[in-house]
Amino acid sequence: MIGARKRLLEIFVRRWIRAALDPSLAVDHQRRQVLRAARVLPGVRGVEVSSHKIGKSEALWLAPKATNGKGAVLYLHGGAYVLGSPRTHRAMASRLARLTGLPVLLPDYRLAPGSRCPAALTDARAAWSHLLDCGLPPERIAIVGDSAGGGLAVALAQSLVGEVEQPSSVVVFSPWVDLSLTGETLTSLASSDPMLRPDYLAWAARTYLGGRAATDPAASPLFGDFTDFPPMLIQAGGREILLDDAIRLATAARATGTDVRLELEPTLWHAWQLFAGILPEADTALLRAARFIGDRLGRH
Repeated sequence: MIGARKRLLEIFVRRWIRAALDPSLAVDHQRRQVLRAARVLPGVRGVEVSSHKIGKSEALWLAPKATNGKGAVLYLHGGAYVLGSPRTHRAMASRLARLTGLPVLLPDYRLAPGSRCPAALTDARAAWSHLLDCGLPPERIAIVGDSAGGGLAVALAQSLVGEVEQPSSVVVFSPWVDLSLTGETLTSLASSDPMLRPDYLAWAARTYLGGRAATDPAASPLFGDFTDFPPMLIQAGGREILLDDAIRLATAARATGTDVRLELEPTLWHAWQLFAGILPEADTALLRAARFIGDRLGRH
């Protein structure tokens, strides 16, 4: 039964999500299709949802009814810097809130083509500052993100080095950290990944960069400085075209002495954690992420 469910879910991913991630389609159409796909995800009980304002942007505050001490998670959604919103990621972020016992701030950052790099990073910094203004110490905050949001989480943590105390940890799911698209698995796994296409990532990178160098760490933190970087958990699927990004991210961070845990699921695709509540492997992955966050918070 579990195997059959996994096969059906992969068909859904390929026929609905992958079909929407097409550079020939209008961005607004892509966004509508991804939002519709997100609506099939099961809701999460035991989490109270409220709206927050961060400057001119909206954000969701996801507070578990069963709390686990003082702290919070800053979750940065994926979507290749052109798609996604708190609504598309509410289910997974809510599940993470319940598993960690910590409230999750899920901000809405500016997207391309309306806003180019470094707009997303600027908005992520604003969300971080919002948590500090709420009285949360930096060492009691974990930064989490998936796909482009994973790259954004890494870039945010890099931008904080030398300015303020670091977050307790960084957790990234299938991170996109190289917009210059030099990973070998972009081509070697192109037929294996049921969600992402290399031509879509190439289009999204051009759209977000807007002429900025693709190796600029604000967009591609793989090329940034990992000195004094916080402990990091990286999860990636063995069948996704961004697998090489995850592996190279772990290698680059470890080279500076960063505490890095790399978890690979050989049979899974890009950002499978989104399907928690449907896919058992996604539930397990989020539980491991929650434990990683809790362990690092417990050291402070």
